[in-house]
Amino acid sequence: MTSALARCTSVDAQTFAAEHWSSTLLLSRAKELPRDFSDLLGDEDVDELVADRALRTPFFRTVSEGGSRPLPVRTVTAGARRIADLVDGDALSSQYADGATLVLQSVHRMHPPVARFCRELAAELGHATQCNAYVTPAGEHPGFDFHHVTHDVFVLQVSGRKRWIVHEPVLRLPLPSQAQSGAHLVRPGSEPLLDVELEPGDALYLPRGYVHAAVSTDQHSVHLTVGVLSTTWYDVLTDAVSLAGQEPSFREALPMSPAAGLADSLPGFLREAAAWLESLPPGEVQRVVAGRLRKAAPVEPLGLLAQAAAVAGLHPSTAVRPRRGLVPEITVEGGQLVVLVPGKTLALPAFTELAVRRALEGPCTAGDLALGGLDEDGSLVLVRRLLREGVLVPA
Repeated sequence: MTSALARCTSVDAQTFAAEHWSSTLLLSRAKELPRDFSDLLGDEDVDELVADRALRTPFFRTVSEGGSRPLPVRTVTAGARRIADLVDGDALSSQYADGATLVLQSVHRMHPPVARFCRELAAELGHATQCNAYVTPAGEHPGFDFHHVTHDVFVLQVSGRKRWIVHEPVLRLPLPSQAQSGAHLVRPGSEPLLDVELEPGDALYLPRGYVHAAVSTDQHSVHLTVGVLSTTWYDVLTDAVSLAGQEPSFREALPMSPAAGLADSLPGFLREAAAWLESLPPGEVQRVVAGRLRKAAPVEPLGLLAQAAAVAGLHPSTAVRPRRGLVPEITVEGGQLVVLVPGKTLALPAFTELAVRRALEGPCTAGDLALGGLDEDGSLVLVRRLLREGVLVPA
């Protein structure tokens, strides 16, 4: 099975990490990649989402000449409730015919193939992902002005063509608060780093900060923009500083009328803060940062009926696997095995530790977990519990 990253880049993962990640753009042509991206979101999927899914705002919007158009919405009744923000397919068609681009926002939350792809990519990168789709009509329609975004992106051309013009960053590695747009980002007389038309199956990796604009051509275009919401060292520092609240000296109020004496007090405070940061145990910082990193790959959704069927029909030969994106913490406390998962704590007998750790390693059968102090009946009890708690899923 081809990895999500391998579908986006014409270099191997090690080369991408060393030479491109968060630093250098990479253009990968369709002939250099394993396959195209039509399985993620084809033209027919766009029509189905618009015509049959009853999309609601803010999952869609339309833009032209760099600005938003009036929302093409309609009102329907669901039960006894009136819903006034559903997409109006007829109004959307009119705007599209006039040159408006349809933006499907957070398509990773409403289209399963994109959702799975983004989860897999996030797991490989160790950083959270999101995805928008852009559907642009053919013709010379003004698009977004030159801008940079504050996260890395993989541009995946699904169908049609689109021209991309990319310039050097004016601000290296901008943070979310530092987004910029406008023609002033391009230095007068500067030549673009890249001026290329993406065709079906092509992919372009743009690290955050690269100034770019996408221009329509004589063909319509459907492309996915997969954003990578990287955890930065600034985030690590922010998490580390959050531990300062445990120090009484940092909880002290500034003196009355603090502005007058602040200049004199700051050098001593900064020395104290620097010494405190240097003395922080790395493990303590790692603990608080781990909470952020665990959220990078979203937890795989549970299949309501499949999960119930697996519990009801559980047998020693039933195949199960760990739920993707779930990273349990396991400790032994007071004769109990404590399994921490988001939103809940599972307390199990300590003698189940070997079986639980084996279950979390990868696919197995319920009978395979007759380990340590568990017989086959006990392994079924354990697997049934882990299925009900959403730790395991049917394989």
